[in-house]
Amino acid sequence: MIVLDSTRPVVDEAGQVRLDDAAITRWASTITADALKPAEHALLAQLPGSQAQLANLVLLIDALNFCFWSENPIQFDWRGKLYRRFEAMMVSMLLAARYEPRWFDPYFWLEVPREEIEDVLRGKGDLKLMDEREQIIRDTARTLIDRFDGQFMHAIESVNERAWPLAVLLMTNFDSFRDVANYRGRPVYFLKRAQICALDIAVAFDTHDHPPLSGLEELTAFADYRVPQALRHLGIMVLDDGLARHIDATTELSHGCEAEVELRAATIHAVDRMSRAAARRGLIAPPWTVDWYLWGLSHHPDVRADHHRTLTVYY
Repeated sequence: MIVLDSTRPVVDEAGQVRLDDAAITRWASTITADALKPAEHALLAQLPGSQAQLANLVLLIDALNFCFWSENPIQFDWRGKLYRRFEAMMVSMLLAARYEPRWFDPYFWLEVPREEIEDVLRGKGDLKLMDEREQIIRDTARTLIDRFDGQFMHAIESVNERAWPLAVLLMTNFDSFRDVANYRGRPVYFLKRAQICALDIAVAFDTHDHPPLSGLEELTAFADYRVPQALRHLGIMVLDDGLARHIDATTELSHGCEAEVELRAATIHAVDRMSRAAARRGLIAPPWTVDWYLWGLSHHPDVRADHHRTLTVYY
């Protein structure tokens, strides 16, 4: 499996990040099936449209699913609940699609004015990399039109509705999903958003009573900035003192630097080992469910460790 295989040497050689297998064993001895049960993704259930429209909208949302940290994160108030960061953007986009069906159409993505893009994505607060987001919307539209006749369902059908092959298709066809780093002269495949998109398609289809994607157990963790934060909190990911101080001072890590690649590679393998440890206790815990558990944990007020900050379109 290309993600696990290419990240393994990084974990083996890492100088600033290591994994504590004893901490994984302790975690596995106390974790419960309820804790690992995937939380409902209610917003995916709220997305409008037919199956084909749903596929296009999820593709667009996940093409833009990156870099939501800022001093003033975006937020959106809907139905009496305040949504922040990615969920704020998602609420705004689903409402935009409800009121303007052209948001399902990649031809519209090519021509929608920059001002409307900003209104739909930003809400209240600051959202980084707006120029890059606009470019990704245009580029995603062109690829979808040129290679899949404007219908992401055609891509899904071409891989027989399987999650991992869909992630690979996204990496090989859509530039912004090509989440591949370099570590000491070797390529390292993460595919964070490509795998997230495959999972979101599966969940969205399931919540709308469409046949879901198969093979979700083949997905790895989605290496971002929040999951390592939770792993630090649990003592599973251990950083050297210099890197820990750098992160806790909220100083940015440059995209592609050794420390950032080590953090992400260690995330992949920590979650894989946690999944296997939980399975040995008889718990059903594929990596994506452990990832969701950790992402939720990272937002808990008891988590004191900070997350790293990297300005990138990949997560």
